[in-house]
Formats: sequence, C-alpha cells, structure tokens
Amino acid sequence: RGGGRGGGRGGRGGRGYRQNNRIDRQPSVAVQSDWTKVEELDLAKLTKKLSSSTDVPSPDDIVWCGFLDTYNEIYDKATARSPAPLKKMVKKEFYPVTTTDDPVLEQLSIDGAGQVFVTDAILSHLMTCTRSVYPWDLVIQKLPNNVIFIDKRDNAQLDYLTVNETSSNPPTAEDGINSPGRLGLEATQINHNF
Repeated sequence: RGGGRGGGRGGRGGRGYRQNNRIDRQPSVAVQSDWTKVEELDLAKLTKKLSSSTDVPSPDDIVWCGFLDTYNEIYDKATARSPAPLKKMVKKEFYPVTTTDDPVLEQLSIDGAGQVFVTDAILSHLMTCTRSVYPWDLVIQKLPNNVIFIDKRDNAQLDYLTVNETSSNPPTAEDGINSPGRLGLEATQINHNF
C-alpha cells in the first residue's frame, strides 16, 4: 500500500523519523549548582513575540568598517567537469574578534553611540538560535553606565561554520576526520579562502 516516496511507516515521511535520529549533545558550559537563574527564555515564544512585534525601530548605520575583495566570477562557472581551483590566501589573516576586543565597538561605546554592542557573527547566531542544533553560549556584560556587551568566549564554536545541522544522518564526534568539529574547521577555512 502507499507505494509513494516517503509515505507509509518506514519512509522518510513516516512518524518517528526524526526521533530515531536524535543525537543528545553536551552543553557548551556546565551549569553550576551555585548559579542563580536570572531569566529563562523559551525560544519558540521569543520567536513568535519578535515576529509579531510591530514596534521595531528602523536601523541606522553609524559606521561602515572593513572592505571586501573583488569577487572572482570564475566560481560562478565551476562545474564537476571544469572545477575552479581555490587558492589559499597567504597574505591575509582572519581574526575572530570578540565584542570587547573590537576597537571600533570600544570607541563607539566610549563615545556613547549606543547601549548594546555585538559583533555581526554573534548577532547572526542570535537571529538563528531557534534553528540551531549545536550547543553554544554567550557572555553578557552589563557595565556601570548601562552599556551591554554581548560577547563570546575565546576559541568558541561560534568562530566556525556549522555543518550538517539539518542532516537526517549527522556525523558524530567519534567519526574522526568527519566529526562535526573537523568538518566545521574545514568549511571555515574554505569560506575564508573563497
């Protein structure tokens, strides 16, 4: 019966498909018993509240920093039969800077240009946190002048791209060279050289 793709009990669309492939991941930080809980956020409710909010202010650009190299259009034409070689960037270094170590954000906070400071990488993780599978954590510092810095830990997993978050058969930590950490490092290096 059924005969269609994904239908029936054993197909990809069957009940229990997601439950059989669940991987329990360890938290990024071990919660200590002496910590006091300040706030607990339910991500589903937070997403619903933010998406239904109508009083979102329009953003203002305070400063534009950095630069982009020209894009090599040969990558648009790359196929399996005519691959485009990816050259390693030997003259460039990439620094996954934290919010508190960013000199531009530090100067903006001294000038009183805002109340909440965060890097683009950390903000993008916050914006997609309801879809994230891998554990991560943030460090939030509130200074005496009510300025908030949303930061990450040094060498945090946030510095690397994630892989296989939506895979039906994700790699495990025991997969050696194909572990999520190693694949994330490789994807980040490819992204830097791209």
